[in-house]
Amino acid sequence: MFRLLHTSDWHLGRKLAGYDRSAEFEAFFDFLEQTIAAKNPDLLIISGDVFDTGSPANEVVRRYCSLLVRLHTLFEKLQVVITCGNHDSPSFLNIHAEVLKYFSAKVTGSVEYLDTEIDWRKMISEMDVDGNAAAIVCSVPYLRSGDLRRLGENATIKDFYSKLYEYADQVRGGRNIPIIATGHFTATGVTTSDGQPIVGKLEGVYTDSFPPFSYVALGHIHRAQQCGSRANIRYSGSPLPFGFVENRQNKTLVCVDFEGGDIANIDSIEIPPTVDLKILPTEPGDLADVELACRQYPDDKEALIEINIKNEFRTPENRNRIITEFLAGKKARFCGWHLQKAKLSDVQESENVQYSTQQFKNTDPLDVMAQIYRQKTSNDLDSKYLRMLKEIIETPS
Repeated sequence: MFRLLHTSDWHLGRKLAGYDRSAEFEAFFDFLEQTIAAKNPDLLIISGDVFDTGSPANEVVRRYCSLLVRLHTLFEKLQVVITCGNHDSPSFLNIHAEVLKYFSAKVTGSVEYLDTEIDWRKMISEMDVDGNAAAIVCSVPYLRSGDLRRLGENATIKDFYSKLYEYADQVRGGRNIPIIATGHFTATGVTTSDGQPIVGKLEGVYTDSFPPFSYVALGHIHRAQQCGSRANIRYSGSPLPFGFVENRQNKTLVCVDFEGGDIANIDSIEIPPTVDLKILPTEPGDLADVELACRQYPDDKEALIEINIKNEFRTPENRNRIITEFLAGKKARFCGWHLQKAKLSDVQESENVQYSTQQFKNTDPLDVMAQIYRQKTSNDLDSKYLRMLKEIIETPS
C-alpha cells in the first residue's frame, strides 16, 4: 500500500484585519505532525500557496523550514513534495530547493526547460517504499501563460497535463503503480469559498475529460471538495479560514491510499479550529441586536468577529462602543463590518460593484474587471481581452 497526505494553500504570514495568526499556524503544524504520526503516510503533498506573498518575513520562512526539518527528523520514510502557487514567488521557493532536498523535500517553483522545450523529467519523481517502486509523482507548479505557449499558441492547461501524463506513463513502463499529479488552478464546476459555483472562467479547467492520473492533488480553491464526479481530483482546501466567507467551512487534510495503481480509500481529516471566525449577529441588526449578540458571546472563547449591522448604524462612534463596551473583557476581537457580497445575477441592477476589504483581497482581479465591465455595458468582456489582462498580471515587473 502507498499512502499520501494532501494539503495546500497554507498562506503562511497572512493576517486578518491586522491580527497576527502565528499561533494558529503553529497549532496547524502540531496537528499535521500528529496526523503524520497516526497515519504514517509515505508522501506529503503541499499544492501551492505555501506563503501569502512572494517575499515573506524572515520569521515566516524560519517557521516553514523548521517544520520541514522537524518532519524529516521525526519521520524518516516521509517524502515531501512542495509546488508553487500563484501567491508564491517561484524564484524564492527555488532558493530553498537545493537545501530542502537533503531533508526529503522536493520543491518545484517553476517549469524548467531544456533549450526551448519543457523538461518534463524535472517534474517527475519515482517514489520507493521499502526498496520497491510505489508511485510516480508529477510536481506541477502554478502554470503561467508562457509555460503553455511552449506547447502552442492556443494550448490549455489540459493540454499541458496530457503531455505530462504521456511522459509519466512512459516512465511508469507498465508497472502497477499510481501516477499522481499536483496542480494549482481553478476547475469549473467547483464551489468557491463564498459558496458560489464556478461555471466558467478564463483559467477554468474542465476536469471531466482530464488525463487519467490516479490522483490529482489540487490547490488554489480554499474550500475542500472533489471536482464534479471525479473523486480522484480534489482540492484539500486551506488549513485555516482566511476570510469570514470561510467561517462555516470544515478545514481538512486528504488522506489517500493506493493498492497497486488504484485508489483503495480516500479520507478527509478535519482540522480542529484554534480561533473561530464569527459573524455577529447572524442577520443584520440595529445597535441593540449587536449588543445582545456580543454580550452573549462567551468571555473566554477566542474569536475574530465581524459585526453584522445595518448600514445606518455603521459609524465610528458605534464601532468604538462595540470594542470598548460590548466586547470589553472578552477574548473575542473586532475585525470590522460584515458586508454582503453582491450576487452575480444582481450586478447589472446595482449602481456599483462593491466589496469589503477582505472580499476584495480574496477575489480574482479578472473577476472584478469582468463584473465591472458587465455592470457598465450589460455585456460580457471578450475572452481575448481577459487573456491579455491575465498575461499582464502574471508578467513580472
